[in-house]
Amino acid sequence: MMAVFEKGETLRYIGHLDLMRTVQRALRRSNLPVKYSNGFNPHIRLSFAAPLSVGVVGRRELMEVPVEEGVTEKQFVEAFNRVSPECLQIVMARSISDEFPTLMSLVAGSRYTIRLMASPEADMAAEAFDRFMALDHYVATRRTKSGENPCDIRPFIKEGNIAKTADGYEIKLETVTFANGALKPSLWFECLCTFAGCDKPHHIIYRDAILAQPENGPLMPMEEYPHA
Repeated sequence: MMAVFEKGETLRYIGHLDLMRTVQRALRRSNLPVKYSNGFNPHIRLSFAAPLSVGVVGRRELMEVPVEEGVTEKQFVEAFNRVSPECLQIVMARSISDEFPTLMSLVAGSRYTIRLMASPEADMAAEAFDRFMALDHYVATRRTKSGENPCDIRPFIKEGNIAKTADGYEIKLETVTFANGALKPSLWFECLCTFAGCDKPHHIIYRDAILAQPENGPLMPMEEYPHA
């Protein structure tokens, strides 16, 4: 079962391992017939499409939960949501076959929203946005498993725009994922503020969708990925 869930604002500082443990506990309390691994220490065969950075709100996160035959999508959603807090709810579920690719292998990008609260720093960042996006290159220090390395972050950004809102600004970003990893939106925003010559304004980052790319097709939300 592919499940699309929300990790709300109150959970945005909970790390990925804690999130996994929380979901596993909720699945056990739900009494759903989930499948366990073999061996001396059986655990729920739970997998996520892409870990969410600490501090980022997840609006449409994805996980795969193997369940026994006979569980409907509606039953899965209702059973999980009944025992899980409001800040961790499944939005929708989709039954998938064993031949469906692993979610992690499908990750091709993400869509983000960055909300900037009104302030002089937000005004400076907003004023610099178009000039920053017009750059062909921008080298920043990117942290990876192999350490800190200089990296041109511009290729990771497919498109973006900014709009004024009643309480500040809203930035929309669509990023792409490469074989060597993905770009954290927090690093991109830090680079924007450095380019603008301002401190980071108060802001909240949301991941709106995890994207997949069918062969010769456009990026799309992974839950819509076509597969027989």
